[in-house]
Amino acid sequence: MKNIKVSVWANSFIILILCSMIMLGCTKIQNGFLSPTMQYSTHLFVAPQGQIASSNSLVADGSNLPLNVKWTHIYDSSGKNVDAMFLKTYPVGIWTQSYNPLTDTSYASIVAKRTTEELPPFTVNSTSGVISTNSATLYIPLGTYSLDLQVTNSAGTQELKNAISIKIAAAQPVQTADDGGIGSFSLSRLNAGTSGGAATHNGVTSVFYNGNFNPFVVYSVRRISDTPNVMIIKVTDRNGVVFNPKKGEIAKRPAGGLNPIPPYLQNLQYYAPDTFQALDSALYVKYPLTPFPIASLGNGFNMYYIIPTQYVHMDSTKSWSGNSAGTFYQGTSDSHYLGQFGDNLYDYALRIPLRIQTPGNYFFQIKLLDVTHR
Repeated sequence: MKNIKVSVWANSFIILILCSMIMLGCTKIQNGFLSPTMQYSTHLFVAPQGQIASSNSLVADGSNLPLNVKWTHIYDSSGKNVDAMFLKTYPVGIWTQSYNPLTDTSYASIVAKRTTEELPPFTVNSTSGVISTNSATLYIPLGTYSLDLQVTNSAGTQELKNAISIKIAAAQPVQTADDGGIGSFSLSRLNAGTSGGAATHNGVTSVFYNGNFNPFVVYSVRRISDTPNVMIIKVTDRNGVVFNPKKGEIAKRPAGGLNPIPPYLQNLQYYAPDTFQALDSALYVKYPLTPFPIASLGNGFNMYYIIPTQYVHMDSTKSWSGNSAGTFYQGTSDSHYLGQFGDNLYDYALRIPLRIQTPGNYFFQIKLLDVTHR
């Protein structure tokens, strides 16, 4: 009788366990987690107007992946809804094939891998939340905008109000001297017909000046129009007389060493060999995209040229240890003036920092204050 009672108790326990398992199997368990406190690591995303930029990704804060992120509304600093302004599309160049810096070295090879599409000024990556702006922000007023997001995953949907602020900020469409570390003008003497710097003589080194706020250079960059994508560089002496590239008055700077490859330091022609032209009054290049150049061929984004000795008289000056913005060499009346170097001894070497960030047609004028055209 005792064994029968134990058996009944054991069977009852097993039945209870089975029923519990069945009940658990019928209970609905929440499918994942979606955090209400997802955010960007920095709340302000600064996007240079007319240029390509990307924000940080959205921090999921433990939410189950994948996420589906989209923007819902955007507001200006007064709180006005400006969805329509950011939904408007503009022609934007995009890649259709992967870029290879080793082989895609000409205008034609790059253009063959690109096309133009009508796109809004920014997009939000649907999985990472990364915000990407493009050249179409050129048509968006400067200012700070607040963006709302909607995020969905297996657990549901979250509305993130004021998820991030996007600041469309003024930016130089062309980076050159004294701008963001892109480079600086450098001026020096080379022994005529060689790649070598001239020897120091009576304390005067081969370098006239190398650094920000070059006292011997007055320059300006003017954006003429939205299209075509063209850069024109005009170089003049102190009196405004143009050096003629077509006649060889502006020439590529030779590289150092024995039979160097390539034979010249980087220059515009190396970056766009099929569209570069040496005109009678300027250097001309049609470029395929921005930023241009895409990648450096060496030593930043500097273009190296010389004015051969037969085309130039150059001043001898004391060394400048540094300079401040707006201070320029004054010629014979300047305290640095020492006289003139003899003719036919030296080539004048010129390094031009240049990277185009915003598409357009540009005119870059450079006046050299320590030389006179021969």
